[in-house]
Amino acid sequence: MVEWLAIVYDKPGTDRTELRPLHLKDIPPAVESGIVTNAGAIYHGLDFEGKPSEFAGSAFNLVADTKEEALEFLKKDVYAESGIWDVDNILIFPYGCAYRKGKDLPK
Repeated sequence: MVEWLAIVYDKPGTDRTELRPLHLKDIPPAVESGIVTNAGAIYHGLDFEGKPSEFAGSAFNLVADTKEEALEFLKKDVYAESGIWDVDNILIFPYGCAYRKGKDLPK
């Protein structure tokens, strides 16, 4: 098995907020199955209060035998199937994790 770092951008002009609950509910089972070791949103920048603002896309650490297997996992996500993510331009690289600090899954 190989760990992969994937960045997938949202398509310009799309709004993920309505689908976000469906997207988030699929993360805990993917973590428990072992394919996802890390997942989260990426943002265009910070707002005037210093908080992340405006989604830019998502980042994942995935465990899969091949790059294609990792890409197929991403393409089954509700954001991909609904046209939010730019699946034609996913950045994905083999990843060598030197350290990982735990964080609880969202409830």
